[in-house]
Formats: sequence, structure tokens, C-alpha cells
Amino acid sequence: MSGILVGAWGDRIVDNRQTGKAPEGFGGLEKIGDYEPGNRIKAVIGWNGFFVLDEDVDLIDMARAYLDMVQGESCGKCVPCCMGTRVAADILTRIGEGKGVEEDIEALRRVGKVVKAGSMCELGHTSMNAVLALLDHFESEFRQAVLVGKHRRRGSYHTKVTAPCIEACPERLDIPRYIDYIKSARYTESLSVIHEKNPLSSVCGRVCVRFCEFACRRAKLDDPVSIKHLKRFVSDVEMDAAVKKHDPVATLRPDAPRIAIIGAGPAGMTAAYHLLLKGYAVEIFEAESEPGGMAAMGIPDYRLPREVIRTEFEIIQKMGVVVHYGKALGRDFRLDGLLQGGFRAVFVAIGAQKGTLLGIEGEDQNPKGYYPGIDFLRRVNLNEPVEVGRTAVVVGGGNVAMDCSRSALRLGVKKVHLVYRRTRDEMPADGEEIHDAIEEGVEFHYLSSPIRLLTQEGRIAGVECIRMGLGEPDADGRRRPVPVEGSEFVIPCDTVIPAIGQKVDISCLQAKCCPELTRWGTVKVDADTLQTTQDGIFAGGDCVTGPATLIQAMAAGFRVSNSIDQYLREGEVTLTEDEKMSRVFRAVSAVDEDRVDRLGSGLGRIKMPMRSVEDRLDDFEEVEMGLSPEDALLEADRCLRCYRILLVAAEKVERV
Repeated sequence: MSGILVGAWGDRIVDNRQTGKAPEGFGGLEKIGDYEPGNRIKAVIGWNGFFVLDEDVDLIDMARAYLDMVQGESCGKCVPCCMGTRVAADILTRIGEGKGVEEDIEALRRVGKVVKAGSMCELGHTSMNAVLALLDHFESEFRQAVLVGKHRRRGSYHTKVTAPCIEACPERLDIPRYIDYIKSARYTESLSVIHEKNPLSSVCGRVCVRFCEFACRRAKLDDPVSIKHLKRFVSDVEMDAAVKKHDPVATLRPDAPRIAIIGAGPAGMTAAYHLLLKGYAVEIFEAESEPGGMAAMGIPDYRLPREVIRTEFEIIQKMGVVVHYGKALGRDFRLDGLLQGGFRAVFVAIGAQKGTLLGIEGEDQNPKGYYPGIDFLRRVNLNEPVEVGRTAVVVGGGNVAMDCSRSALRLGVKKVHLVYRRTRDEMPADGEEIHDAIEEGVEFHYLSSPIRLLTQEGRIAGVECIRMGLGEPDADGRRRPVPVEGSEFVIPCDTVIPAIGQKVDISCLQAKCCPELTRWGTVKVDADTLQTTQDGIFAGGDCVTGPATLIQAMAAGFRVSNSIDQYLREGEVTLTEDEKMSRVFRAVSAVDEDRVDRLGSGLGRIKMPMRSVEDRLDDFEEVEMGLSPEDALLEADRCLRCYRILLVAAEKVERV
């Protein structure tokens, strides 16, 4: 996208028509490029304005098509949005067909103001912004269309219906829609919307890191909507019915192409679910004895009971997946063996299951009481014996460090010290997890770093640390910790648990038939399609990105299911229409000064009921108790329904 003729977005206006000056830009929007190679963008219209790049665009028809899209998303609960936008669309249709009258111009303006002022949700509230802006800057074109009465041919466009929370979600789950159903107590329909992309709704409802909530526009009024907890609520209410719905096992075609998935973690489970829906015969090879991957092995039961994972996986089993437990890549089978054995494609989703060590003095002695974080959590989740003593030191600042700290307390440790080399502001752990750890009594040592393990008779006796200061920002923008000379101190302890990161165990990927690896020890893939350097082999999740979040792994599973399907049907994989439109959305959003210029309902965020600290430290039972139906209704009603409709006029497009 380059050479904006006229752009009006919010309060910002750029008009390069007949100025005699160098063209003005519009933020970074000019760098968006073509819609796709060889397909130039001519105009964009959205929730807060428009951009015209080519004068050969029928602005009246573009506005008509935009309002037709609004009509398709209007919930019908308020007259201004439902009827007002219909009236406006009809006026634009009439003008475009050469039947407009002079009064139509002012009627459009009046209707636009009524819709903006009276609509109940953000979809209606913003729906006429672009049309009103077009009238302001191209009124002569509208009047000329009325005067000439010339019949116009309807154009074709690329379109997208989304929302800030949807775009923030790696899976792009239709969050406002499933929340809408909760408002009406239509829980079955709500869960169906979630399951269109997310087969692990109860899991995500407990441990998702909530990218969507950080993008929630309700936060501009008071607090973000509790999207995660609403997902858990409707999933828990409807899960039994969802499991039964998939009974008996769907019958696959005898000639259904076979797909192999390596790893039954979030990425593998999600890919299996969607590939089964597409009619493929799916087999999973899992090294452990149960499903869930790092979600089952690395997240304690007080946050995510493994029974929840098993229940959701039961749906996938009833859909027809075949699971081979106790089968590890590189030990029990090879990738080329799978392809030679009749599988048409393979998805590698092995996760990052290997802990990172501290690299400090004394570590090479492998003293008793020293447990890498992910190994510690795995032992806890498998009920294997762990000697923890009375005092433990956990090193790290992420969610794994929080899980290790809180699990140690539940194993009987009397005092847990958490050592982190930066401040709380730089901690990558979820704020809720940090709060809960502090509430349960974990003592935080910020700006501190371990430098030596102290041992006695082959066992941990303490850890020597040094104070840190914050220097210049590093590549991630965080200020780099710098040791403070002479500030050493010792924390006596029985157990040290480093939780500073995980990595992929690449020993299973060293065979000649395996895909190429990156210099970071992850699988090299095409970022858009997740294809590896080996034909027929795809990869996604932590083994590609390094340790990331559960929802990002699930998003990889969803994406790869589409890639494998296209690969087997067409022989190649291209960027999806949704992703192309999301790129335009991100470019437009970058210049959007987002404001919520209306009053909220006055209802604050509903708090999740929790077990008391005294009760929950005695066991690994779930800490969060779940929302009641009454609380879920109140929380769902806080959603502003911030749907964003984006329409792109390009040279090659779909008809709308």
C-alpha cells in the first residue's frame, strides 16, 4: 500500500489530492504492501474511517458493501444499529443503482448520527464512522451520483469480521460471540463456538495466559472482561454433553488419508481434532503414558487437574483418533519410517521438555536436592517421590517458577525463596500467578542471581547469590541485569530448583531424514505454513518457537491442520484468506488511536472464587472454584461487543 490519496481515520486526516506538495503518509500504513503478490490494494474501509489509494474505486458501493457486512453481524437487540444501518445500506444501494434523490445525502448523515449515539454495542456505535467520513470528504461524488443517476456495477471485496480480543488470541477465537451466548444462557451454542477452533476449552479456561484480556477494550473503562473464566464456566457446564455428543465413534472412509502426529500435547491434540473433522485418519505417537504433553506433565493439579485434560481428550478419542503411548521419536520410530509406512503427512509437536540448568559452580556435582524445574514438576505430577526438606530456593521469574514454588509448599516445604535477577515489573510470569504465590507465602528476592551451589556430604546446603543492578536494555527491551560487586549473600536451603527456561531435546531429531534445525536447536519451518525442509513433514508448538504458551501451541495445531489439508488436496500450501486480512487489520490498527467514548455499566469485574490459603496449601486440589451461573451472566454482560469489520478493495477480490 503506497500513495494514499485520501485517508481519514479517527481525528487524523490526510488529503493528497491536488496539493502540489509531496504526498503525506499515514503512520506506517504505506508499508503494508500488496494484499498478496501481484494484487494491489486500492482502498480500505473500517470501523473508524477509510483509506483511498486509487481513484478508480466506487466509494458508494464500497460503503454499501461495508454496511451490508455490518447488517450481517448486527445482533438485532437495538433499533439504531439493526434498523439504522439497514436504512443507510438501502440508501446507498438506491444511489448506486441510479435511483437516489437529493434528500438521501442528508438522510445518510442523520441516520449515521442516530446509529452512533444510540447503539448498545461497539459494533453499532462505530458502524457509521466510515460512511460519515466518506460523506465529509467525497460529498461531491455522492451528489454527482444522485444527479446523474447512472447505474453502477457492484464491486467485489475482501472482508473480515474480527475484534481486538479475537486478533490478540493466537487461535482467533470468536470471543464476543461465545460471550453473547452466555448472556442468553445458551451454553451449548457458546461451547460450540469455542469448539470451532479450540478443542481444549476447559484447559484454556484454567491456564491460558489471556492475550485476549490484555487487548480487551473494556479495560479503557474499568477492568477487562474475564474472558478466560467465562470460557471455563461454559466448558465445565457443558463438557459432559460435549463428550456424549461424539459417541459413537465417527466412521472414517476406508481410503481416508493417514496422518501421523508426534506428541499428544496441546499442539498435537488440536491438530488431531481438526484433521479428524476434515475426514483424515489420525494416529498420535506419544512418549508418555497419557495425553496432555507439558500441560499434563508441567502444570500442577491445583491449577489444571489432569482429569480435565483426559476428559477433553476423550472427545478426540471418540472422534476416532488412534493413540500409541510409550512411543518416542528417535527411540521407537523414525520420521522416514512413518512416511514409508503409509502416512501421507507427519506433524512434529514434541514440545520443549528439557530443563535449562543454571551453569554455576557446584552444579556439575549433581547434588541431592537439586531438581531442574520441569523435571521437578514432572515428578510431582506423576506422584514420584521428591525429597524437598524444609527450605527451598526456586530460581526464575516465569510461570514454571511460580508452579515450582507453590508445589514445593504443598509438598511440605516450610519456606520457599524465589530468586529473580530483575524486578517484579520485568517478571514474565502471569500477574495472577505472582499474586497467588505471594499470598501463599513465597518470599521473593528481586535483583538477585545465584552464583554457587553450596553442598554438604553430596547434598544441597545452600545457594550463594549476588545482588544485581539494572543496566542498559537488552535485545528484548528489558534492562540488562549487572552484578553488584561485593554484594554476595547466602540462602541456606535443602533444595534448589532452577526454573529459568526449557529447550527442545534435539537428540531425537539428529537422523538424516529429519528436518533442518535452526541455530537455536528448534525445527526450521515456514512461518506461514509450518512446513519443514522435508517434504510432507510439518512442525509446530514449542519445538518450533521454543518454550511458549499453551494457546500458542494450540494455534499451531489449528494452523497446521489447514496446511496439511491444503498440501494433500492441492500439492502446495499458501497463506489463508484470514491471515491476509489479519495483516491488513494489524496495519490499520497500528494507526488507530483506540478510545472508548462512552460510559460503562458501572459493574466491575467479577472475582473468581478461590479456596482459602489455609485450605489449599494442604493438598493439590484445584484452587479456583469457578464462576456461578449468576456471576457468569453478570460478567458476560460487561462485554462491549467490539466487533471490527474490515473491507479491502483490491484488484483481485471476492464478491460481496
